[in-house]
Amino acid sequence: MTMASTGTATRVLDDMLVPRGSELSSRLMKGIKSTLHTRAVPTRRVELADGELLHQPGATDSRVYLIETGAICLEHYSPTGRRTILDVLSANEYFGEDSLPGMPSQYTPAAITPTRLIVMESGVLHGLLREANVFDVWQHSQILKARRHRSLLLQHVTSDSEARLAMRLLDLTQSFGTRTGQDIRIGLKLRHEDYAAMIGTTRSRVGLFLQRFTDRKMIRRAPCGAIVANPRLIVGYIMERMGLRPTG
Repeated sequence: MTMASTGTATRVLDDMLVPRGSELSSRLMKGIKSTLHTRAVPTRRVELADGELLHQPGATDSRVYLIETGAICLEHYSPTGRRTILDVLSANEYFGEDSLPGMPSQYTPAAITPTRLIVMESGVLHGLLREANVFDVWQHSQILKARRHRSLLLQHVTSDSEARLAMRLLDLTQSFGTRTGQDIRIGLKLRHEDYAAMIGTTRSRVGLFLQRFTDRKMIRRAPCGAIVANPRLIVGYIMERMGLRPTG
């Protein structure tokens, strides 16, 4: 049975393309910061330089981190040292809520641009969640996170690496993009090895895929070196790779 026969193009794309929920994340950040200020709860901030790790691989950390500015890459290292990028988070997103006390973290947070984090102890977070305005948004953000993780998993098990790269570029336009007409410039500069760690392939193949995307006018390079993407052409390419037809 083909993917096209199991549902409409719109439904399949909704499952495959990763939801971000930036408006929800902004509301959550605003609610938490307001509640922290109202309660006069002492907060600590951490500044990370580009490329700096928050902690070493395998460290235990039960705190929750809110990204105030910048971007964080959640990395995993295999016993042989192979690096995998699990996700890239932007300002107003958060991480660490899934860590268990005394257990090693499953990922290593690394800044991929100068980044400022708000640090919350788990006890402080539990107190904030007693506030209805915080809890409701937090609950919805957790549902969206679960959907996002499912979408990333679906990408890896049902798409080849070239299609996965197109999907991740489309994802990056949502969080780090600036629209200019029909195109979106991705403000986050990533190396070929970063893209390779995202989709599970090699640097050389990433270069080949990006050249193919350029030839198809899906992307181009800005004078500053940033990738400028055409989302409409990228979605059309993804649908083509999945054997789907446009819905109109």
